[in-house]
Amino acid sequence: MNDGPLHLACGGDARYLPHTAACVASFLEHSGDLPLHVHYLHSPGLSRHDRDLFARFVEQGGGKASMVPIGDDQIEGLPAAFNHVTVAMWYRIFLPALLPDVQRVLYVDADTLAMDDVGPLWRTDLDGNTLGAVTNVFEPWDAGYPRKLGLSRPYFNSGVLLLDLERMRATGAADEVHRYGLEHHSELTWPDQDALNIVLGDERVALDPRWNCMNSLFVFEDADDVFGAEVVAEARTRPGVRHFEGPSVNKPWHYLCQAANREEYFRQRAHTPWPDVRIEGRTLRNVVKRARQRIR
Repeated sequence: MNDGPLHLACGGDARYLPHTAACVASFLEHSGDLPLHVHYLHSPGLSRHDRDLFARFVEQGGGKASMVPIGDDQIEGLPAAFNHVTVAMWYRIFLPALLPDVQRVLYVDADTLAMDDVGPLWRTDLDGNTLGAVTNVFEPWDAGYPRKLGLSRPYFNSGVLLLDLERMRATGAADEVHRYGLEHHSELTWPDQDALNIVLGDERVALDPRWNCMNSLFVFEDADDVFGAEVVAEARTRPGVRHFEGPSVNKPWHYLCQAANREEYFRQRAHTPWPDVRIEGRTLRNVVKRARQRIR
């Protein structure tokens, strides 16, 4: 079951394209015996040069590439979140309609990297549910956030989603998430993630945290309470998919980033058409700050 091809969906704007390429390079390396079909969701403004360059990169790596434009009218009225997260985060909810002949898809954010064979993740039995996702670990000051949304169940992170598109089409799940985002525009902190949790949280299979090994697993002690110390230790030591979630300082391309596995991003980026990384946040103030951290 689900022996391939592995349908991988990712997306974003032109600014994030090089980061997405590093992500895809890692999946090309770790797809095991599964042929990889990459579906890149992008705005109409992405240049033909960049589209062709990305598609050739995937094909030269042994995969198949489909460039999928998202019209501005499709995301009109949907809320964005933070400076580093644009309205492109909503692209994923259109996958059931965009890929009408695909039964399931693995969606990943651009700030993720495959670190081990993802075949076991792809073959996960969803047991009649709509999606598979990893429970989110909150900062201590946000621990009560799911209750604020009216949720009595665990809240999941949407950076890595195994989606049953066939079921989503049958139930109209994507339309429901879209409608919720439009109607509750001003109430959502992590807009698409909140809407997915509220609408589809009861339809989720909880994945092992190694399939979405977030920065929070390394930083917050509450991770042990959520998953258990042994499970967290295994995820840290042997992540399947590493996720550099959080604000800009958490991204491996930021000057102040000290996250585990940061060097893997640069290794994978070197295999893309955009091997030269522009380091963000390299200011005099941050140079001094980093020097002080090293001294301490």
